[in-house]
Amino acid sequence: MSVGVKLGFVPSYRFGYTDWCQKMRDDALAAFAAIPGLEVVVPGVAPDGASPDLDAGLTPHGAVHTLDEAVIVAEHFRRQNVDGLILCPLDFGDERSAAKVAELLDVPILLYATKEPAGRDDAGLTRVSDSYCGNLSMASGLYRRKLRFHYAGLFFPDEAAFKDEVLTFVRAVAVVKGLLGARLGQVGVRPATFETVGYSEAAMIQAFSQNVIYANLSDIVAVARVLDDDDPHVLTTKEEIESAYEEITVGERYLLTAAKLEVALTSFWHENKLSAMAMQCWPSIGRELGISVCATYGRLTEKGMLTACEADILGALSMLANYQAALGQTVPHFIDWTIAHREEPNRLLAWHCGNAPACLAQEAEETALRSRRDMKGELEVLEEDTQAGLAQFQIRPGVVTFCRLAEYDNEWKMLIATGEIVPSDETLAGTWSWVEVADHEGLYRTLVEEGFVHHASMIHGDQTRALLQACGFLGISPVVVS
Repeated sequence: MSVGVKLGFVPSYRFGYTDWCQKMRDDALAAFAAIPGLEVVVPGVAPDGASPDLDAGLTPHGAVHTLDEAVIVAEHFRRQNVDGLILCPLDFGDERSAAKVAELLDVPILLYATKEPAGRDDAGLTRVSDSYCGNLSMASGLYRRKLRFHYAGLFFPDEAAFKDEVLTFVRAVAVVKGLLGARLGQVGVRPATFETVGYSEAAMIQAFSQNVIYANLSDIVAVARVLDDDDPHVLTTKEEIESAYEEITVGERYLLTAAKLEVALTSFWHENKLSAMAMQCWPSIGRELGISVCATYGRLTEKGMLTACEADILGALSMLANYQAALGQTVPHFIDWTIAHREEPNRLLAWHCGNAPACLAQEAEETALRSRRDMKGELEVLEEDTQAGLAQFQIRPGVVTFCRLAEYDNEWKMLIATGEIVPSDETLAGTWSWVEVADHEGLYRTLVEEGFVHHASMIHGDQTRALLQACGFLGISPVVVS
């Protein structure tokens, strides 16, 4: 499942529209076309080269340099549901009209200026562009209006560094788009002793216009129970579960029951158009259905239905931030900060009972579906085993980013930390990885002193820059541990 954003491009000019302006516009559009996950909306060129057209979003040159043109372009962008803006002074640029587009839309903004070509060899030795100077005026217009923007830098659009900046902005906007107005599903209640995963629904509404959609665990279980054993959706899901793991040491009853629960949860997700979900697990699900649900969480997450353990709604929201920043190209592992390595001081165990998506396994041949009581797969398989249903494997190596949202006194913060998964020859329970960080003691002290809890989202790739930008646009205080 891929994630994309739609950005409005505002090419701005102050003086006559020159060949250089046209080149910078064309080169920028060519660069944007190479950015994954990006769809660009840009003013079109009026056929007669003069008459603006509101319905079609046309201006004389496909750019903006008057307040009237700004109103037309802003309305066109609004109708196209753009998620953010890219502003660029092609020559000096026109600060008023560019800022007006931004003011009317109030979405995340990327601002950049173009480098200067050689000056003209005319009598006045005039400059061709002056984007460097005009960019300051445009920035001050945004600042004056208290519009949050990210300044990318000075570039020719065909530079690799420019494309990298735009891609980072795309990822940041995807996070903003994902979090604003998100619908979070909560199935059941948190474990009785886990005050740590409590949250304020009011704070979520006020900060991000989010909604929590509730379901009693018994209601989901009831939906699962009435499904027939030969229901086509159940049989297909059961086959998918069986094919997802190289080794299966759970009984047939588990496979059928887990398939029914997955179908019920999938229906709950789609019926409510959820963005992420958190669910009550131990000990209730064992009593209700006679299984564990860890592997089910991993399967849902792998399909883009991000699911956190132990009814941790802010944990699910953290998974959503990671997933959006990855543009849906990879999925997170909802981890527990578990233990420090006994011999390597900068390594920590990123673990959970068995909830990681199988696509994250280091080796597909080493994936297993186990019972909690038998993580070696050595004991007799029991049909009536309430502990059955945990994935077991090591997460593949690579650079990873940890993310955790927290809210205290209506103030939001986000932990952003990076590390690298180091392969191990060990065999451990559940789904796990040893992650080496630059300063484990410093990271752990930050977790303790900043009030971050024992759950986090972990995803492959370094998302630091994108998450930092997203925090700036959303008013979240970033807590970065490099």
